[in-house]
Amino acid sequence: MHRYFIMIFLIAHTISYSQDSVLQAELDYALIPASNQRVSAQQVEAALKVPLDLGTVQLQPTIGLRNYDFEFWESMTFNTHPVDNLNNFFAGVDATHSLGEQWQLDAWGEASWASGINADETVLTGAAALQYTFKTFPAHLRLGVQYDTPLGDRELLPLVELAVSTHQFYLQLGFPESRISYALSESSTLSTHFDFEGDYFYVPQTVDFAAQTANQVGIARQKLALDYAYTIDSMWSFSLSAGYLFQNELKFYDSAQHAVNTLNMGAGPVFSTGIKFNFSKQ
Repeated sequence: MHRYFIMIFLIAHTISYSQDSVLQAELDYALIPASNQRVSAQQVEAALKVPLDLGTVQLQPTIGLRNYDFEFWESMTFNTHPVDNLNNFFAGVDATHSLGEQWQLDAWGEASWASGINADETVLTGAAALQYTFKTFPAHLRLGVQYDTPLGDRELLPLVELAVSTHQFYLQLGFPESRISYALSESSTLSTHFDFEGDYFYVPQTVDFAAQTANQVGIARQKLALDYAYTIDSMWSFSLSAGYLFQNELKFYDSAQHAVNTLNMGAGPVFSTGIKFNFSKQ
């Protein structure tokens, strides 16, 4: 039952980088209670980010850890021990390059390791997109490609975003996320979003099925959520979120990256929370 009380520590994604900020620390927590499939999960993500302003280029190196803790309340048809608790370390960088008043080039890349840092079991993902900002309308269009895991496997996917913003409203339509936000005040925001989210990694131990084994696992989720975010000051912010998972699956792959099995953990609620801290030069 301890996992139900950890929820008091939460996540924030809305505070912008301060010009005085030299380092950001983020802690995210998500809880997925047991569904009718009798599998519950909790996820913790901790990250350190360093925003760098190089004129027309902005960089943000990141290092962090994603921990997945699954609890199987009933016996499964396979040994669940290799996927009971997983630590996925990651390092990456986001880059933004201004090409003028209306054009911007965005790119990011990430490497992750869940079974030890070695070249053979490194998962590489990334994306690149070109963004156009309209002059006569408060909107931008971003189009690109991503080699990423929002569907539970590493694959080449489109990256699409059409966003319209006013003083209080923000509307974003696209893939892998669509969002509507409303600024309740200068320090608080209420939003709803639907997104595809996932992860992919090598497991430290192989998972044995009846006639096959798997050494790679993917997570695939589709989520609709309502979020509240509050900026305390220039250094602290936090958020709360409650939502519903329409898809919640563990996908298992063999050494040739062929699908071996899919565990449907069941649709159901998800709760998340977190906190963000900006270290200041002052």
